[in-house]
Amino acid sequence: MSLIPTPSQMAAVFVLILCSLTFCGVFAVRPALRTYGASRDLAAYLLDSREDGVSPSFEGSPSGARQNRERMKPTTPPNIIFLLADDLGWNDVSYHGKAGSLIETPFIDRLAHKGLRLENYYVQPVCSPTRSQLMTGRYQIRMGIQHTNFSPGENLCLPLNETLLPEKLKEGGYATHAIGKWHLGMAKRACLPTRRGFDSFFGIILGTSDHEYYQHATKVKMKDGKKDNWKGNTFYENEEPTAKYYGKFSAELYAERAAQIMREHDKSKPLFLYVPFQMVHRPNKLPKKYLKKYRHTISDKDRRFYAARVSALDMAVKHITRALLDYGLYENSVIIFSTDNGGSVKQMASNWPLRGGKGQLWEGGTKAVGFVHSPLIPKRLRGSAYRGLMHATDWLPTLVQGVAGLNLKTMPNQLDGYNLWKSIRTNRTSPRMVLLHNINPHKRGVSDWRPKDTVNWGKLEKLPFNATIRAAIRIGKWKLLTGKVGRGELYLPEENPSENRVSKYKDRDPIKLYNVVKDPSEINNLALKHPEKVFKMLRRLKHFHGQSMQPLPYHVDPLANPRLHNNSWAPWLED
Repeated sequence: MSLIPTPSQMAAVFVLILCSLTFCGVFAVRPALRTYGASRDLAAYLLDSREDGVSPSFEGSPSGARQNRERMKPTTPPNIIFLLADDLGWNDVSYHGKAGSLIETPFIDRLAHKGLRLENYYVQPVCSPTRSQLMTGRYQIRMGIQHTNFSPGENLCLPLNETLLPEKLKEGGYATHAIGKWHLGMAKRACLPTRRGFDSFFGIILGTSDHEYYQHATKVKMKDGKKDNWKGNTFYENEEPTAKYYGKFSAELYAERAAQIMREHDKSKPLFLYVPFQMVHRPNKLPKKYLKKYRHTISDKDRRFYAARVSALDMAVKHITRALLDYGLYENSVIIFSTDNGGSVKQMASNWPLRGGKGQLWEGGTKAVGFVHSPLIPKRLRGSAYRGLMHATDWLPTLVQGVAGLNLKTMPNQLDGYNLWKSIRTNRTSPRMVLLHNINPHKRGVSDWRPKDTVNWGKLEKLPFNATIRAAIRIGKWKLLTGKVGRGELYLPEENPSENRVSKYKDRDPIKLYNVVKDPSEINNLALKHPEKVFKMLRRLKHFHGQSMQPLPYHVDPLANPRLHNNSWAPWLED
């Protein structure tokens, strides 16, 4: 029997090889990604559309773009890509997914498992406070904004005497761009992103809008007690409102713009790209392709729409990362992913097993999904969980001093954040032991101190800190909450078949103490068992309260009405 193949046999083998290569994507009509070094397996994953669930084609993505295939050794400080999700629940990334959650985030999972997952990381309970602390490295008590979330028409913005993260990075030669949701105030032009350190801004100037036409409507209570309906465009390109992008879905539009910035970026300079998404905030309207994934698995309509918005976020993160690879930026980049607050249970988010959600000082409102992904992290640590205590205020010193190697001595104001870059890169203990969640003196009532509380703790006025004020502080593994912080129910995901999906609590004690390492659901109030810890933490709250700035007064200004500004939300006060 001859071992030499016949011509017909050789032709058959060639056809089989050709078909195999085609189905494997080798001859697919896509740009070849840079596949060297740390990015090889990531690039292969990005090319595998079977992982997508949905496959939108982003006009501004690298598809069809001229590729730079030369490997470039870093000659600049690392690029910083900060991806901020809006209202994403702790249990709504599939690498956390428990208790029957059916939401899938394959690409976010991939980045997280190839980086360091931040499993003891905290933000603020709502949008603007987290953004303000991320941008300044300072607690909101120091800025007089411990009581507000920058609602439309308010005469406030992030105080202009604060030095922001992009301003410090610009001092080090960074190009700085913001794409997405600003939500740090816009009463004056001086409040706009391009006046606060960003070279460009592309996105919505308020805290919310729809996802395709970027309109925001609200009912405003006027001085005479009557309500007026205000509605206007929120979308800005740099400092001007625009309607050019009407009809384009926000997650895809922001990914397109991010890819465009990377494509046009001067690689002799480091890049800071800040992408605060509108996803996964309502409204429900979004392209049907994202809903298909869950049409047979999640029966509840609102939960299904929520899951679809999470999928849209996942795809946008994927396309931004792919652009980093295609345009030769990935190897010298640090990618940070974070949510701005806990998931909103009203919008069908799941924070299981954490109690409460958005707007509350419980763990469900403040403990954040987050990770750092970078080829600069040692290989032996990739895939690890970083359990050092971390807060949103830590990002400014971590990125400015730790990643960019710049000096913080010129910062005019005291920082509350720590430089954790070395701790993260080596997965060592965090220098942070104390975390102030907030002190809001506008949320208090002496009538909430009951005779029972006097028996347990003594007279209210004799305590180191007024325990009827809404406040929360973490020291080590212990967390103290005071005042009315809401019931903080514990919700199973909507798709969980349990008949008792919501666990309700009626604890009205103004002083609550939890070991959140052993009891992340904050079920067992240990205050009466550890009074010495309670008083120690009350004294620490007194210390912070003494350093607080008086909450800034604010009101909704009739001059902010979009009808007075060509039907757009626009600055109305003089700088």
